[in-house]
Amino acid sequence: MRDRVIAALEDPRFDWRTIDGVATQTGLSPSQVLQVLQGADEEIVRSSVPDEKGRTLYTTRKHYRETHGLGARILSALADRVA
Repeated sequence: MRDRVIAALEDPRFDWRTIDGVATQTGLSPSQVLQVLQGADEEIVRSSVPDEKGRTLYTTRKHYRETHGLGARILSALADRVA
């Protein structure tokens, strides 16, 4: 279950994922995805900026480093955009 969630979060088609998007891709329930996210807290980055529908966005620290350049990461940190 954990491996499927991490793989969905690191899907190269997406920078950020919602719980519902990960659930749809993995075939897990949203509550199962949330459980995995909470259990892998040290690996997960949660955006402080929600999507256009107000949903929380997630990715892995590894995927964040790979998809966001150093400058963007510095600006995000300075703007406190990543929680």
